[in-house]
Amino acid sequence: MAGFKRPQRSLIALGVVLAGALSSVGCSSSSTSPTVSEAPEPSTTTVAEVTSDDVGTTSLDPTTTTVEVTTTSVVVDETEERLIAVIDNYLASTKAPGVTMTVLRPSDDGTDAIEAISLARGVRSLTTEAEVSTSDYFRWASITKPMTSIVVLQLVEEGLIDLDATVSTYLGEGWASGYELDGVDYGDAITIRQILNHTDGFAEFAFDLGFYVLASTRLDTPFEPEEVIDWAIEQGPLYEPGTAYGYNTVGHIVAGLVIEEVTGNPAHIELRNRLFDPAGASEIYLPPKESPPEQTINGYVQGDLKLALDFVPGFAVYTAEARVGAFYDISVIPQEVLRSVGWTGGGIEAQAEDLARVFRQQFTGALSDDMLTAFTTPSEFSNYGLGINVGEVDGYTVYSHGGGTPGFRSHAMYMPELDVTIAASANLIQIEPDIGTLASDLAAVIIDNL
Repeated sequence: MAGFKRPQRSLIALGVVLAGALSSVGCSSSSTSPTVSEAPEPSTTTVAEVTSDDVGTTSLDPTTTTVEVTTTSVVVDETEERLIAVIDNYLASTKAPGVTMTVLRPSDDGTDAIEAISLARGVRSLTTEAEVSTSDYFRWASITKPMTSIVVLQLVEEGLIDLDATVSTYLGEGWASGYELDGVDYGDAITIRQILNHTDGFAEFAFDLGFYVLASTRLDTPFEPEEVIDWAIEQGPLYEPGTAYGYNTVGHIVAGLVIEEVTGNPAHIELRNRLFDPAGASEIYLPPKESPPEQTINGYVQGDLKLALDFVPGFAVYTAEARVGAFYDISVIPQEVLRSVGWTGGGIEAQAEDLARVFRQQFTGALSDDMLTAFTTPSEFSNYGLGINVGEVDGYTVYSHGGGTPGFRSHAMYMPELDVTIAASANLIQIEPDIGTLASDLAAVIIDNL
């Protein structure tokens, strides 16, 4: 792997003020208390539909995959109105420009159909005030992680990967040479299990101002996965791998390389064949090797994260164009870095409904019962399993994951006892209350209407 110079750590002196801001980007559950500016009143764009969850045969051969999905439009009266009220209250309290969301729930018509309620409220651009639509693409960031984990676990079931084998078994000895702590090189000791449950010791680049400075010098040049991994190796372990939990994106980028090594296929092809297509989800993409037919909507940053960008030299030339009141519009900068750096750890771009369908598929058909149990069993150090948070809402088990990237904050959750899935995203980060609060409030409406 071709390494590069370690960012100046002295830059983090001002990071004491900005740490909270950076911790909201790429993380699974944290929230912040940002300042806000005025935004237009929420729009009234809404869509509700019932969708059959029956799909056709699916092959892992990318040339022969076939999926059939039937969609019928219906009116969803009281429930939809209550969901709209929750979203509008959230937009009013946070001043977020826009929100997209989908709820998947069992139909009450006595069939096995899954009902999809998809709503979009607010605007996609504060400058044009164009309304956000359910067909718009958002960046879902770290919600990519459980999808990557699912593919790894399928390969475990097929005997191609061993969870407790070292990563070097698949990427070769010395792949992380120099990953040293207190004079001990742990590079060849990191296991597949550790990269999935965040016990590998890697630092999180999204929390590091020095990495932002580095990225700002090459905004029009995509990152290769190996470059991000090399950065993390130079940082060294935060702790001895296997002895603590530390959320990071690097481990799931490593997992992407392992997927490619053992299958011989690009990671985005494996995710599509093994997870997206079986879910009947065509409008979900893993950049940079594939892209939606339209760009994602405008994304905005505010508060301490906006302040952080004022200290990033490569962003200075875009400051005037990016400024919209108390926000910066991230869409004015070149997007190559933002669309490449997260990859299998945080790169997904999708419409909300297809994101929700894939999230549900992870728990309803992607894995055997035994492997699903492994996926959803937390380590001894956290409430995080092999790529998923495990918790409760109103007494019901909830499997969830958040996502944050400059311009977007997202949350997805699945409630197995109810077979209810919720995916929501706002085109603003930082945001308070955090997007997980919106997802929980939407879940409360659905539970109340069961």
